[in-house]
Amino acid sequence: MDHFWTQPAGGVLKSFGTDAGHGLTSSKARENRIRYGANEIEAIRPAGAFDLILEGVREPMMIVLLAIGGFSLLFGKTAEAVVMIFVVAAYIAVEFVNKYRTDRTMTHLRKLTSPTARVIRDGEPRYVAARDVVCGDILILTEGLHIPADARLIESFGLSLGEASLTGESLPVEKMADAVLDANTPLAERCTMIFAGTTVFNGEGKAIVTAVGAESELGKIAGGITRVGKERTVLQEAMTRLAKILALFAVGVSIVIPAIGFLRGLGLQEMIVTWLALTFLMIPGQPPIIITMALALASFKLASIKLVVKRLRGVESLSQVTAIVTDKTGTITENTMRAERFILPTGEAIPPDALGVELKRSILHALPHFSNDPTDEAVRFAVGDFLEIERPVAFGGFSEDQPWRMIEYEVEGKRIHYIAGRTESVLENAGMDGSRILAEVIQEATINGKRVVAYGRTDGPGGGRRVSLLALAVLSDPVRAGVAATLGALRGASVKTFIVTGDHPATAQAIARELGMATRVVTGAELDTLDDAKLERVFAEASIFARISPSQKLRLVEALKRNSETVAVIGDGVNDAPALKAANVGIAMGEIGTDLAKEASDLVLTDDNYVHIVEAIGISRSALDNFRKGLTYYLTAKGILLSIFLVPLALGIPFPFAPIHIILTELLMDLASSTIFVTEAPEPDVLRRGVRKLNEFLGRKLVFRIITDGVWLAMGITALYLFVYYRTGDTTLAQTTAFVTWLLGHILLALNLKQEKLPLTEQGFFSNRFGAGWLLGMVALSLVITEVSFLHSYLKTSALSVPLWIAIVAVVIVSTFWIEVRKHVMKRRA
Repeated sequence: MDHFWTQPAGGVLKSFGTDAGHGLTSSKARENRIRYGANEIEAIRPAGAFDLILEGVREPMMIVLLAIGGFSLLFGKTAEAVVMIFVVAAYIAVEFVNKYRTDRTMTHLRKLTSPTARVIRDGEPRYVAARDVVCGDILILTEGLHIPADARLIESFGLSLGEASLTGESLPVEKMADAVLDANTPLAERCTMIFAGTTVFNGEGKAIVTAVGAESELGKIAGGITRVGKERTVLQEAMTRLAKILALFAVGVSIVIPAIGFLRGLGLQEMIVTWLALTFLMIPGQPPIIITMALALASFKLASIKLVVKRLRGVESLSQVTAIVTDKTGTITENTMRAERFILPTGEAIPPDALGVELKRSILHALPHFSNDPTDEAVRFAVGDFLEIERPVAFGGFSEDQPWRMIEYEVEGKRIHYIAGRTESVLENAGMDGSRILAEVIQEATINGKRVVAYGRTDGPGGGRRVSLLALAVLSDPVRAGVAATLGALRGASVKTFIVTGDHPATAQAIARELGMATRVVTGAELDTLDDAKLERVFAEASIFARISPSQKLRLVEALKRNSETVAVIGDGVNDAPALKAANVGIAMGEIGTDLAKEASDLVLTDDNYVHIVEAIGISRSALDNFRKGLTYYLTAKGILLSIFLVPLALGIPFPFAPIHIILTELLMDLASSTIFVTEAPEPDVLRRGVRKLNEFLGRKLVFRIITDGVWLAMGITALYLFVYYRTGDTTLAQTTAFVTWLLGHILLALNLKQEKLPLTEQGFFSNRFGAGWLLGMVALSLVITEVSFLHSYLKTSALSVPLWIAIVAVVIVSTFWIEVRKHVMKRRA
């Protein structure tokens, strides 16, 4: 075993053939991937075809169908057995396609949200997917980074990591590249090493990767538990519970109806097959499938507008959002930060190119070498990072009680600290809080929406001496185009936006004015004076919060939730993680967001653009709408099919459907509910109405809709069946009439229910391509099963006369298009 923690960094570099400054070449990286393995504990891959087919065969519905086929063979009905086998194959094939597409979609989305790492390849820093990191790679370590692999430190500057996920140590662990350790050093004390799954809290540095994937310490622990169950959302769990309840009801009904039929004189063999067919019909297998498909399809649509779903529950929660807590920089603004000018301690404003070399060097000392923070990058670009500066010996990041960053250097035996942070805090420590000139300059800049950052220096031990102000940087970051319109659209959708920032109150107020928001600003200091009851009332009159600390941001989120708001938080930093986790839905920024923020979130906004949020809410609301409509239709259809057996049962006559009709009915109805509804376009008012809460899905209103939507078609099918049966005495003809009426009626019912308010005549019969295909398919199927005599013995059907066709079409139109009439009446009233 290679004890890398005991070896000097140079020796580890040599063993992997890596140059610390140049990194690996692309070809060498490929070689190392083959030689040492991929950085995957378990590859992200969808289930295989065989697994999906096996999963389909094991479903209770398929087991029932196979049992029907077995009984048919036992009773000598070979034709029926062949049909059952065909139906099983067709059903599994369709479900296979649906699951395959859903599985592939979610696998693709998981890959999009995989962590990234910053490495040196071919002599330059670049971002690669964490799974593409190989042994010998040079990792660049920055605050908030999620470590992708085990590595030996080469450089460390004030580096501390959170290792609770690996060792259980709750406090940050300091790391030192030049420490000397022996081979028996326990894992938790190997300060020259960093490990996969841990997070950089403070500081920066470089490290060479020594173990990836299953060979990492995390991989060894996870080796036996890599198979993790699929995440289930609130609605998926609810639909699974509903399916179990309905299944018990289904078993009872499927036994009672054939039993009564047998007692009324119907044949035993026919009743056994009918019992199995009704069991297949009544088992509610589709609701969990429909919601999974709806959420997966919505996830794919969200990815197309730069919002990638990490957890399916994020789609559900996004549909319920009534309040958004967002940062300002890079989300509301363009993230094109530019240092316009610097203010000297005298109050003089000078352009960046007028800064002296020594002042430039001092400001650069206050910037982390590897930082990708927009403010740091803008200042570095303005002063130029071509100057050689010493490497730091300690690093203190922003924290709750320290609104500045401190970087410590050792120069000629002296400890020097450079700081960067809030103007008020730095100036106060510099003894300049009363400087009228600087106060006026800062006020003028912030009133115009500029951001001001202070840079200073102190030579005291531990930063204890008074700070010497170096300069103030005045930065601009314009508001993104379209944000004002987006905020208006969100208000129209009953969603409030709260900007929570660490910036100066005047800067936040200027942004609010530009966006047309209420301009009252609540500061962090003011927030601390408010108890919870007063804070909850503040939201009615203020939507801008400035100089807010991480704990205050968390408090705001919790207060909004107590106000019965469903809260989305948009954040990017290490300190945003608590608020992201506490929110109903956490959204991390993809470009400037830290790995820790992304890990805590449900969704990732890949281009950091707030403008996408309104469209994303529309997509997620539409997905839940479509599921609700699909569920309503599915349960309505079940109710119709159950009710049409009751009158014939009471009269002691054959049932309106033969067993094969029942099987085909369930197959077709399931496919209609899982394709037409999940692909339906959004309701026209999806962004103009209030939020429909999840707890409204299974209430009395749903039961009322099921009864009113289905009663007329049930009555129409029953009446037509009884008329033909008593008029002709031909059971097969009557059953064919009822079955064809159902085939055409159930698809027209679906087409009428797929939009709640928009009439079908305005949508167009072919507005939904799956609905159009299903309608044409049902017409074709009805003609085939009645006109192709070869199929009559297999499908228990017969030819229909023209008058019967006219009667069927009339019943179908009258029993479903009253919904269309209702929409027109509602539209006229509106």
